[in-house]
Amino acid sequence: MIKTSIIITLLAIATSYLLLTPTKKSSYYHSLFISNSLSDNVSVSNNLKVLTHRPHIAGSEANNEAAAYVVSILTSSNIPTHVTSYDVALAYPFSRSLVLTNSSTESSFSFNLRQESYEGDPYADVIDEVVPTFHAYAKSGTAIGYVVYANYGRVEDYLKLKEMGINVSNTVVLAKYGKVYRGDIVKNAYNEGAIGVVIYSDKKDNGGSDEAKWFPNEKWLPPSGVQIGGVYSRVGDPTTPGWASCGECERLSMDEVEKGGDVPLIPSLPVSGEDGEKIIRSIGGPVAEDDWQGSKDAPTYRVGPGPGILNLSYTGQQVIATIQNVIGVIEGAEEPDRFVILGNHRDAWTFGAVDPNSGTAALLELKD
Repeated sequence: MIKTSIIITLLAIATSYLLLTPTKKSSYYHSLFISNSLSDNVSVSNNLKVLTHRPHIAGSEANNEAAAYVVSILTSSNIPTHVTSYDVALAYPFSRSLVLTNSSTESSFSFNLRQESYEGDPYADVIDEVVPTFHAYAKSGTAIGYVVYANYGRVEDYLKLKEMGINVSNTVVLAKYGKVYRGDIVKNAYNEGAIGVVIYSDKKDNGGSDEAKWFPNEKWLPPSGVQIGGVYSRVGDPTTPGWASCGECERLSMDEVEKGGDVPLIPSLPVSGEDGEKIIRSIGGPVAEDDWQGSKDAPTYRVGPGPGILNLSYTGQQVIATIQNVIGVIEGAEEPDRFVILGNHRDAWTFGAVDPNSGTAALLELKD
């Protein structure tokens, strides 16, 4: 068996994936890899708790602390380790608001856009460190228009709306998370003439309607839970596409980035399942297709437009922040010039217990 060098790269932004394809005939090494002799669940659990005890979005001091912890774990096992820093353009929310108005009654409702904690939450003391819900690299601006429900916001969903005679131009689209990348949901809406997009987590796709199925009773996303993420269509730093964000490197302006077509040109916001349902209830017009409908206890989904009117406002701020890659090298005894590269990003939109730090904790077991 060839022993090669293993580079453990804990990336700050990009995620690497490892595809393991075991041979049909089980081997000693395969059995050893998955056996308890190489992995201590206690150490995995401890590492995960340390890595996720605070929210640690990219560019934050908490994420730098997580990097230092990873360094300490690797060096404690005598693994040669170094840190490489990059100065990247990161996006954070400055202000957000979403108001729903019923054009028939002129009554308005302002969404609080918060993810609620729960009784007994052991991390309640640091909940204020969680960054407000937003889409990274979303367009700043205000959009006011009738709501159109567009299912998952795919190209085929807009074709169905056209068949129904629904014009999306100058409306605010409501779409569900799932099936396609959130950045494509926003781009597709823009291509159809929409002026803003709200994306929500429909409870039909996130564990059903029974309250007992939600976290903390079960694993499913709770009613106020929001999926946060970027809407940039490429990977890495939008201002340095194709080259590293090092020191005084050349950067594109945001105007140049927008002209490249890889960031949205209309504002968007993510909202929770319960907020999405409030918006659904405000929509009239034709009844949506059966496979566009929600869970058994959900209201009837209609496509609009209106009579609900959404006033969506978002202002983002982009800063150049320093992030760190932690790189440890385990040199092989034979053919050390050949590499197996394992990677995992370390930063999280909130605490990161599942994405990404379950992977970080597992990756750190390679130290043994």
